[in-house]
Amino acid sequence: MALVFALIYPRIKFIICDIDYIMKISYMGTGYVGQVSGAVSAHYGHDVVLVDIDKKKVESINQGKPTIFEKDLDEMMEDLVINKKKLRATLDTHQAVLDTEASFICVGTPDRGGMIDLSYIQNVSKSIGKALKDKKQFHLVIVKSTVVPGTTINTVKPIIEEFSGKKAGVDFGIAMNPEFLREGLAVSDNIDPDNIVIGTQDEKSQKMLKEIYAWAAKEKYTFVNVTAAEAIKYAQNSFLAMKITFANEWGNYCDVMGIDAKEVLDAIGADRRISPMFLRNGPGYGGSCFPKDVNAIVHSGQINHSPFRILEEVVATNNKQYLSLIDLAKSKIGSIARRKVGILGLSFKPDTDDTRESPALKIISYLVSQGCNIKAYCPQGTEMAKKWLTDNRITEIFYANSAEECVKDVEFVLIPTDWPEFRELLPKITVPTFVGHRSFVNPDNFENVYSLGFPKK
Repeated sequence: MALVFALIYPRIKFIICDIDYIMKISYMGTGYVGQVSGAVSAHYGHDVVLVDIDKKKVESINQGKPTIFEKDLDEMMEDLVINKKKLRATLDTHQAVLDTEASFICVGTPDRGGMIDLSYIQNVSKSIGKALKDKKQFHLVIVKSTVVPGTTINTVKPIIEEFSGKKAGVDFGIAMNPEFLREGLAVSDNIDPDNIVIGTQDEKSQKMLKEIYAWAAKEKYTFVNVTAAEAIKYAQNSFLAMKITFANEWGNYCDVMGIDAKEVLDAIGADRRISPMFLRNGPGYGGSCFPKDVNAIVHSGQINHSPFRILEEVVATNNKQYLSLIDLAKSKIGSIARRKVGILGLSFKPDTDDTRESPALKIISYLVSQGCNIKAYCPQGTEMAKKWLTDNRITEIFYANSAEECVKDVEFVLIPTDWPEFRELLPKITVPTFVGHRSFVNPDNFENVYSLGFPKK
């Protein structure tokens, strides 16, 4: 019998769909991808178990509390865990595989010197293989982690076969289903995706993935082979990173030429062939995906004798783009050495607590090298930023409890991350303030506010 699930959470598009077959699914890894994807699958009726090696994460999830900040996830997870009993977490990978029909691999693939670290992928593949050795039924293994083309077939598949003693395509299925989630909008992106890429080797695996995503409109599906699915993820992320870098270089040029970058970028973004998405200048891209993924595909191109020259320049440009905000400050107030500075925003973008590769942390590192006294505040990213800075022996930072406290008794303010609530504070700031994103504010409305991409004298 078809079950009808309607989305009731606020601020998310209302969707109704039919699911004819409820599946039991396990998600290996409880980062952004695992928690959000698992919660949305459970929301649409599947029975979901999240698997992690971190006891604190498992305990938190089983109390209905996500361990990441993501809009709408708190109330969704509480409802699914406490009320509907559709979602739970465990430390037991072996039992989770035995109890489910399909397992998504959602573990991290961090950057290690420009290459992706596959150690987490290899470890979870071994664990799945060992569990499948004790399982008689067909089981589908889906790689959702971002991995360079060839990884699923050449690394994941042989490890599972070795430790299970079974054959892919016969005893278990192997598939690639990349995620395209924007942090801060991950729940809505998962519920209403632009595209669901399904990379498989056999018809049974493809059919099972279609059943997992039965709630989605059929025109959303893109069916390809496993390696093509891996490549699609990198092609998309590298294009978006290139688009951001294009906007940043035009922003830098407009600064020099006395042109408002927003006028230029808004105009070309109105062209349907270009679109305004990811077309705004700022202090550089960051986060858990773009830096790592572009580095990885650049390395893959180099070792396979097919270099991505454009992407090599994208990486080089982005690595120094954060300095543009510092240079803007220097151009207005002179030397910044040993100054008292307020930093508003530590996450790499608004509406997330993720500070990985955040331009704000690069800026702080530079300011510390110049002997500056720094006060910092972020609505969500403080704890992750503090850990990274401490790990990098940058400890002489005062972390304010509010934006107002952060800008008090400082000589100038930097806003590298455009959290919307910072706009309300701008009229109250009396010292020079330098904004990383031109789209955040019109500097002409404020005497002491300056922005990248805006030629304010």
